[in-house]
Amino acid sequence: FPDRRLDFLKALAAKNTHRLLLLSNTNEIHIDYVKKIMGDKWHRFQHSFEGFYLSYEMKKRKPDPEIFQEILQIHGIAPEETLFIDDTKENTDSAAQLGLKTWNLIVGKEDVTALKQHL
Repeated sequence: FPDRRLDFLKALAAKNTHRLLLLSNTNEIHIDYVKKIMGDKWHRFQHSFEGFYLSYEMKKRKPDPEIFQEILQIHGIAPEETLFIDDTKENTDSAAQLGLKTWNLIVGKEDVTALKQHL
């Protein structure tokens, strides 16, 4: 995970102008590997978000609409006030059907640090 992305997320979180939530389709083995690879960065990354949701813990997966609805409900967030970023079109399409604004980020061509263009 590049330092510039982590710095961007930390700076965005510190501004407190947007609520940051993470939703990842993953499993326990993969997350354990990511934690090991990221080392100390893992806690800085995780604590950049108000909510940190992993599909295996929620027992739901994107693009299931229920996973989006649950997170919106937990945080009292209106779909139309939410920007959902994902690198899988099926996931952004599902979120868009619920009224969320979406950005289907194309890995290798775009970077989350270009977020201002989508706000």
